[in-house]
Amino acid sequence: MDETVAEFIKRTILKIPMSQMTTILKAWEFLSENQLQTVNFRQRKESVVQHLVELCEEKHASLNDAALLDIIYTQVHRHQKMWDVFQMSKGPGEDVDPFDMKQFKSSFKKVLQRALKNVTVSFRDTEENAVWIRIAWGTQYTKPNQYKPTYVVYYSQTPYAFTSLSTLKSNIPLLGQPLRGKNVHFQQEITLDIIVWRKLSF
Repeated sequence: MDETVAEFIKRTILKIPMSQMTTILKAWEFLSENQLQTVNFRQRKESVVQHLVELCEEKHASLNDAALLDIIYTQVHRHQKMWDVFQMSKGPGEDVDPFDMKQFKSSFKKVLQRALKNVTVSFRDTEENAVWIRIAWGTQYTKPNQYKPTYVVYYSQTPYAFTSLSTLKSNIPLLGQPLRGKNVHFQQEITLDIIVWRKLSF
């Protein structure tokens, strides 16, 4: 396993409260039940994290595996982030094609990679036809920064997409390109606070 992936996994696990550790790791579905049973979760957190990282190394965890763990952590702690909600509408005379999630993911990634060479995109499907998208941005000369990603939550066949507030404001307009590929256009933007996000129950 690459050292950068190991460090990424380590940092993500360190963020997880011990009370949520097993729940999040089981939701990740990367480590088996038998592997998790070998971990003594009553140890000091640093020891638990080290053991988990070693298990991930044995299974040759990839960058995408690490990104999925980060998505799950963010899903659980989404109320700690600020979000923008984009209401989208069809352009004049446009019809929405039957939605194909596989095609949407492929198109979304291709559009961003064409617009910005150094970018990594990861997806996680959830209930109610929602997909969480994690985008780590780089530049023409630097690799994607895995520690300052943007998250997008999109519910298929609905007019809404939610994006986490990002320090990389210049990259946010790029998200409009793959979403417009679904025959929809950004109509309105509102800043969501924690209370509104909870009420929306995403």
